[in-house]
Amino acid sequence: MPSTLPSIPIVTDLAAIAGEEPQSVRLYCPSCEGLDGSAYDSLVLLPIHDANERLLAELRNGVRSEAQVFAGVFALDPFRRHVDILKALKAAGCHRVVNFPSVTAIDGEMRVSLEDFGYGVTAEINLLRTAVAKGFSALAVVDSFGMAQEAVAIGVSGLIAARHANDAMLADLLELAHETSLGLFRLPDAVGGT
Repeated sequence: MPSTLPSIPIVTDLAAIAGEEPQSVRLYCPSCEGLDGSAYDSLVLLPIHDANERLLAELRNGVRSEAQVFAGVFALDPFRRHVDILKALKAAGCHRVVNFPSVTAIDGEMRVSLEDFGYGVTAEINLLRTAVAKGFSALAVVDSFGMAQEAVAIGVSGLIAARHANDAMLADLLELAHETSLGLFRLPDAVGGT
């Protein structure tokens, strides 16, 4: 069953999805443009991308899509407060967010260090909590059952499994995702891929 889990398409250009159906769900991350291959979820974390600046710049003209477009917000941004990012998104008419780029793409000692400095899962859950409290619909990229439980408890609309999630974790996440309105997706293997 987990192998048939739908992936959430990552779009880098809103004009490309202008005519899509209202029920289609998309992750919008303009900083993923040009990140070919399977390492996109790690590469987009690099500070040279300034993912939130690019997102906000691209959304200044608003969201003109019928599809359910979830703006990828980098929760670990050291220069912008979550409330300021959310205020700018709301002003642009974007009322859906997802914690992407996400720390879930990192593991090992680097992940431990980020968590120790407060730049980890807690920051991402705090972004989602603030967004939901302000009336946003939110998707949560998760890499553990505990993170998924926290996300569901704060009222996210759906879950997105990190690419390294194994079948056992996917089965657990799928069960938990029944408590959300959109269910469970997985990150694609590549930008533009499924």
